[in-house]
Amino acid sequence: MVSIPYLDKADLGPLADAAASWGALPAKYEALQREFEQRVINHLKGHWEGDAATAAFATMESARTEYANAATEAGRIAKLLGDAHTEFAAFQKQLQALLDEARADSFHVSEDGAIKDVDSRWDSPTASASPGFATERKGKLDSLSSRLTRVLELATAADEAASAALERDANGDSRSFNTSVYTSLDAVEIDQASAIAAKGDRATDAELDQLNRILHANSEDSEFTTGFYDKLGPHKTLDFYANLTAQADEEPDSRRFKEVQELQKNLGHSLATATDPDKQPHLSDAWNAELRAQGAQKFTVSDNPGYPYQPYGYQVLGGILRYGEYDSHFLTPIARHAVSLEAENPDIWIENSPRGSLNEDITSNPSGRGGDGFDPMTGILEGLGHSPDAAEDFFTGDVIAYHRDGTVDPGGDVRVDHGDGRKDVDSYLDYFTDPDRDWVPDTASRDLEESAKATRYGPDALGHALEAAVSGRAYDDLDGPPVKHSEGQAELMHDVVDRFGNDPGLISLKDGGALSPMTDSLGNMTAEYMWDVQKAMAGDSDNFTTYGKDAGLQDLNDGPLSTFIGAVSKDPDAYGAIGNAQQAVTTQVVTGALDGRTGGEVPTDKVKDLVAPGALISGIMEESRSQAVYDDRIASDEEFNKGLETGDKWVGRVVGMGTSKIPVAGDAVGWVVEDIQAAVVEHYTRDSGDEAGDEARHELESKRETGAQAIKDATATAGREAGLTEGQITDLGDAVYHQANLDYGDGRNRARGL
Repeated sequence: MVSIPYLDKADLGPLADAAASWGALPAKYEALQREFEQRVINHLKGHWEGDAATAAFATMESARTEYANAATEAGRIAKLLGDAHTEFAAFQKQLQALLDEARADSFHVSEDGAIKDVDSRWDSPTASASPGFATERKGKLDSLSSRLTRVLELATAADEAASAALERDANGDSRSFNTSVYTSLDAVEIDQASAIAAKGDRATDAELDQLNRILHANSEDSEFTTGFYDKLGPHKTLDFYANLTAQADEEPDSRRFKEVQELQKNLGHSLATATDPDKQPHLSDAWNAELRAQGAQKFTVSDNPGYPYQPYGYQVLGGILRYGEYDSHFLTPIARHAVSLEAENPDIWIENSPRGSLNEDITSNPSGRGGDGFDPMTGILEGLGHSPDAAEDFFTGDVIAYHRDGTVDPGGDVRVDHGDGRKDVDSYLDYFTDPDRDWVPDTASRDLEESAKATRYGPDALGHALEAAVSGRAYDDLDGPPVKHSEGQAELMHDVVDRFGNDPGLISLKDGGALSPMTDSLGNMTAEYMWDVQKAMAGDSDNFTTYGKDAGLQDLNDGPLSTFIGAVSKDPDAYGAIGNAQQAVTTQVVTGALDGRTGGEVPTDKVKDLVAPGALISGIMEESRSQAVYDDRIASDEEFNKGLETGDKWVGRVVGMGTSKIPVAGDAVGWVVEDIQAAVVEHYTRDSGDEAGDEARHELESKRETGAQAIKDATATAGREAGLTEGQITDLGDAVYHQANLDYGDGRNRARGL
């Protein structure tokens, strides 16, 4: 890899001079050509005839052509050198800016790329112990390291491409001038990458390593990615990847397998760039249509006629789609087409399944995350989980029928038979949550326990896709600012609560009642819409301002909303997300009321009304937690306690959706957010061990007190932020505490269906 000192200190002047010198040559060669024509060819024309003349004129014509070819070659080399100079200059400028940023922010970057934090505040016990200091410094260091590595990777790829282009001799043994010289580094890398991919499973480990370097460095370059996939074509893309995964699976601990794992990621991110219609250039609609057509075709991945797995194109593509954020124009038709294929034949993905074979290492998903890849729906849903616009379009749009060849079936219906007769698919949410629909056991293992476990990958991916669809962000991206909820996102959230709230059995798997793997995502979705949830529970109160469009959950407050929260809260991660979000909203809405008071009076009655929804939610959650630990025995108190800690990220995010003056992440977090997080952990952490049922009920009653105390703490935090005196905070806290006790009990009753 190009080193930091080399790129930082490189004198690019000679390269620019070389480009300029080569750029001047075409005009000189063209002048020589004209002079040769005028002084030699034209001078002899009409004055020399015969066989010798014919032969001589043929030779002179070849010479004239060589002048033209020389001009062409010089011009193309000039463009190549100019492109190289532009690329290297840009990378050098980026590197130097990063080094300046590092120095300004008290980081030392050594020549080998190691970064050391030399901030003088580390020497001060007081400064280094300040809230968030260590986290902030680590975040900056990680970001700096990542960006430095990226620049060096790009420079290295460009350097290797320039070297290959200048050393290339396309003419072979011919001594003629070469008119096929590259004019850009992208063109070089496209040829290098596609040539390796064309070898398929015959590519060496070293060649796969080179391919990975090229793809990774250029994954965000639409010129390269479009050229690469366009040259390879949809069929060769899938065939190449399918055969490599089949071959590499035979040695899962080998270097080759690790190269294929890396290739899976790079192919995905590169395909996302190449299919983005907002980038220029991008792959055509015809290319996308051909990819869909290939999705319904089977691929031969072994010459051995007994090989147990000949995948459909979508089973291959599903592994690639797990990586990258895709545009809806590309991904949504793929998801719809795959549903059409599965609805027509629910057994399509398992009819040639390798399950039960002697070879249990077969996979289309070498990443090792989320199954072996036999169920393309899982891969497609994971793709939607990273592509929020596509996920929203898919789940909120009309159900569209597709022919097997991937084209739209105008006026056609998507109809499915899950053993209860054929029926129309009215929405994709209903389709994937149909209790009669079976998820593919996504494993090649013959072990029954492993097979049962492997049915969890699909629901987990569905949760990720729904989370992206209602939030406007990738499911695993909580670092960015919240996105205001669109009408489609809010309506889908309403449909999700309605669907699961009216049939909470959907949140449990069919095999023994364990919670569905999608429950953690449903918890995140509830936290994302906590303002809407509390507004609904407060009777559509204007005191709770939704973030963007209102999800309209108030019409579900007579049962489905509470049932939904209760079912989801049995999952420790969901419990932690909802608990932290609830405390954040309660604190902020009380802060807003106290900020808006007139005449210095404390609006006690209004504050009591405002804390009621939070107390209700707390009661529902604690009843559900008790059921999960003592009755259903599907989780432990230790897991719930951990969920409270990991769910603290929701505090700053949810506070950022409010309208009062509490500072949010990125501005001046201060003590408010930390107070909220601390109150959640303090009052909802439980160490009850393995008590019997009557002891569990006693423990639950004791939680009424701590739940009310948590609401009281939220009020105290809001009071301090609003500038109340300690006496006012105490009086208000006592009033709120008694009200919260009542609402907490009401919440418990709701969770028990009373």
